[in-house]
Amino acid sequence: MKQWSFAKYVGCGNDFILFDNRQRDFPLCPPLIQQLCQRQLGIGADGLILLENTTKLEADFRFRIFNSDGCEAEMCGNGIRCFVKWLTNLGLHQASYRIETMQNILKASQIEQNICVEMGSPRNIQWDIPLRFDDQFLRVHYLNIGVPHVILFTENIEDINFLDLGPYIRNHSLWSPRGTNVTVVQKKEGQRQRLKVRTYERGIEGETLACGTGATAAALAAARHYQISSPVCVETRLGEELKIEFTCENQKFSQVTLTGAAKYMFEGKIFF
Repeated sequence: MKQWSFAKYVGCGNDFILFDNRQRDFPLCPPLIQQLCQRQLGIGADGLILLENTTKLEADFRFRIFNSDGCEAEMCGNGIRCFVKWLTNLGLHQASYRIETMQNILKASQIEQNICVEMGSPRNIQWDIPLRFDDQFLRVHYLNIGVPHVILFTENIEDINFLDLGPYIRNHSLWSPRGTNVTVVQKKEGQRQRLKVRTYERGIEGETLACGTGATAAALAAARHYQISSPVCVETRLGEELKIEFTCENQKFSQVTLTGAAKYMFEGKIFF
């Protein structure tokens, strides 16, 4: 019987199980990941993260993220922040980290109690996409900030029927075959650079308490939609805040960073 140590971390409501897989012997099978992430019969998490050695000379560590459905995702903003916090607790402390993800190498660092991640520039941006949902005509926006997000602005995020709207947009043919994440955004009244968001996450197939890439995509879309500048503070479903900073020149975004808290919850062992 094999014994594995794990740690549980939370980033503004997104929770993750983290394993050290530098020996490359973790049993990567979707049913096991699903069981571990299951909240009633497992440890419970939005996703499972692996620390691996990197083969990239320009990177320090490899980061892999699996959603609770067992499928591997491209990256995860809150997951990387928890990953960096965990590295420091493992004794792998550095002034900054270069993290290899599926598609990019991202730089991250600890600033006091927060973790800041350089998110890269958004790709495949599409503004003002018309979409019909039931008897409503919506206008949404699409950005890929490591993973794809559809953004919908609304007067009140509490009025959104997310149980129906989330899966509808997530599985829409416009974003097939892999689908998209969905984030609805409300500007906080009287607070020009502050937003509230809700996110329906692909791979979890439900609303989560926070989503780092969703908050980032929301802030960038809001910069255009509301004509606001950096920094933008985004309030997650849990009520905690993420700060997104960026440069925007000629309608192109660069130097995008995501900053927020990452908390150690507990650790343990599993046997199988």
